[in-house]
Amino acid sequence: MDGGPLRKRDSKEGESMFRMNRAEALGAARRLMRGFAGAPDPRRHAQQFHSVLVHAEGWSKPQQDLIVALGIWLAERPHVNDLKRRCEETLARLI
Repeated sequence: MDGGPLRKRDSKEGESMFRMNRAEALGAARRLMRGFAGAPDPRRHAQQFHSVLVHAEGWSKPQQDLIVALGIWLAERPHVNDLKRRCEETLARLI
């Protein structure tokens, strides 16, 4: 791999082999938000949004807490109509 947006790391048990930095994760999260309206499965789309954020490096402690809170909220299976709004709010607070 040429060191593009995803960099290979030493693989540890249960850890992804690829990580993004904060700026790359924000870009990927913005792209996911643009595709939210047309997503066939909004819950899965919200989980992908969360996954991009949670696997990125470089977040401050308050930002990490916000991302963890989003994950906890998603695990509670909120109403589908609330997913996009909460993801948008989270993204706005991370920028």
